[in-house]
Amino acid sequence: MNGSLPLVRLSVVNPFLLELRRRKLDASGLLRELDLPGKVPASNELFVSSQVIYQLVEKAAAVAGDPYLGFRVGGQIILHEWDPMALAVATANTVGDLLNRFVVNTLDHSTSTRFFLKIEGDRTTFGFRRVAEPPFVPAQNDAFYLGMIIGILKFATRENWDPLMVVFKVADPDAVPPLQERIRILEGDRSGTQVSFPSGWLFEPFEKKPIRAEPASRSVSHPPVSLIEAVHIALLPHMHEPDLNVDRAAKICGYNKRQLAKQLRSKGTTLGKEIARLRAERACDDLVNSNQRVSNIAQSVGFTDPTVFSRAFKNWMGQSPQEYRRTHQ
Repeated sequence: MNGSLPLVRLSVVNPFLLELRRRKLDASGLLRELDLPGKVPASNELFVSSQVIYQLVEKAAAVAGDPYLGFRVGGQIILHEWDPMALAVATANTVGDLLNRFVVNTLDHSTSTRFFLKIEGDRTTFGFRRVAEPPFVPAQNDAFYLGMIIGILKFATRENWDPLMVVFKVADPDAVPPLQERIRILEGDRSGTQVSFPSGWLFEPFEKKPIRAEPASRSVSHPPVSLIEAVHIALLPHMHEPDLNVDRAAKICGYNKRQLAKQLRSKGTTLGKEIARLRAERACDDLVNSNQRVSNIAQSVGFTDPTVFSRAFKNWMGQSPQEYRRTHQ
């Protein structure tokens, strides 16, 4: 594991959620099943573990009863409405420019993958490598990118489009429906996916008008740059859960407890301490800046018994909740 956790902005899955809603399926329930806010479209302010994202899109395909959902969603995506691609579409003039800008812009949306665009003579490879390999095959995630890139290349090259010149590598070729065009799709592994195509296609103009591209502003929030900040961002939406123990927290962060504990020890802290710190910070904020009852604040930070919360709070802050409120309001 590197300096941060593999986190992804939750809004990247909006194309899947909106497709489920279009099919009159319960996208909100799917989010809640994974302990996520049930709002659709999902917030672009919330970052979650990459494994949660992979789980979500696999479950979306199961809910839809469509083993090719990822490919279909990627193939029909409106690029300027998808956060990671919006800014690139608004400013790019060629295929190469679009993909280069996308590679850079994804850094604002994910710390879980490293996209690349590699030119080697007459062949170019575009793809990504995962920071952490998921424990299951991310079939729908890879198929989504395959569908999206086929759409981009066909749109840009038009009469120069030649499917025999394209080679894809994805984790599970069976997640791609049988295609009339003879595109080569190879089986890769869980670590990433890629597509190879003629380098000359990079110079094909990328016209914005047909896809209604519009200028897009960058999101105000950015992926975490440190491990502890990443842990905080991943755990904040779960502060109200009474069962938020070390095992559960490590799972939310997308790593096993031992591996994460080792990284946190090297930074002078533990997962238990960070959970307590987050609970204390939220409780202090609510005590000072709201008129909520102490019992309600206790529940919001995962305590079902206000007495237990009061003892914990005094241990954290040296004052009871009532004393802290009187002192700091």
